[in-house]
Amino acid sequence: MLSPTSLTSASSAKSWILLGIPVLFIVGSLMHFIYEWSGNGIIVGVFSPVNESVWEHLKLTFWPMLLWWSIGYFILNKSNPISPAKWFFSCVTAELICPLVIVSFYYTYTGAFGIESLILDIFSLLLGLTLGQVLALHVYKHAKLGPGYFNIAIAILALMAMTYTMFTFSPPHLPLFKDGPTGKYGI
Repeated sequence: MLSPTSLTSASSAKSWILLGIPVLFIVGSLMHFIYEWSGNGIIVGVFSPVNESVWEHLKLTFWPMLLWWSIGYFILNKSNPISPAKWFFSCVTAELICPLVIVSFYYTYTGAFGIESLILDIFSLLLGLTLGQVLALHVYKHAKLGPGYFNIAIAILALMAMTYTMFTFSPPHLPLFKDGPTGKYGI
């Protein structure tokens, strides 16, 4: 198995971004259970789903993806300088596209077609991660971004992190945030 260090010497940012798809899929799938395994630890609840709402399941991608891109920047930047503006703006692209795809796909098969399927739920995670990472790679390869975009990217990521955290404890009373089995919202 490739370690991050051997990956750095053998490949590029493209490999790191694309390797993120299966790694993030596995990590995201395991994160589904972390809150329960922790004995419903409040801190753990910030980073993993605390109920079965669609919103809470978006944490399966947000936090692992943020960590993946951050680690990737520090590992890859050691051997080949990477533009922080391009790297983190690409991360923002993945972080925005992934939940949009998951939510759109989910509400299409459940709302429009009335299908409830664990297989489609899992596939929506893979689909969101794949499209998010591939579009982020496209941005990384082709966007012409100046240094100021780094600050914009960090601000967007910080806003997203604060939103995920805040809505864990005090979500809006909208269907996206409602736990289907219990009818409750948040922690």
